[in-house]
Amino acid sequence: MGTTYQLINLSKKEVINYCHLPASKLREIVGNPVASAITTWYLINNVGDTITFLSDLEESPQDIEHYKEVTDRIINDLIQSQILKDEGFMYVDEDDPSIFIRDLKNIWID
Repeated sequence: MGTTYQLINLSKKEVINYCHLPASKLREIVGNPVASAITTWYLINNVGDTITFLSDLEESPQDIEHYKEVTDRIINDLIQSQILKDEGFMYVDEDDPSIFIRDLKNIWID
């Protein structure tokens, strides 16, 4: 299956999860235009913060469950800035609708 990652801002106690995107592994995050845009936008807008990537194989900070999940906020910022386009869902699990993959496009690539 492979190692998955999330972006962690230790300074602001924020997290970006890639679990609802078609990219959560190292090469996918780098190669997927949407995941790359989310990551770059967040890093540039939080220069000076202590930011790292945490794999599912590493031990999480003890209070990570209290970190604010900001993925949707960043996606909305990118949609408002006309960088991403929301085309709904690529996949929704029929038995568990909390399992889904969003269908986002990087407008600059279309």
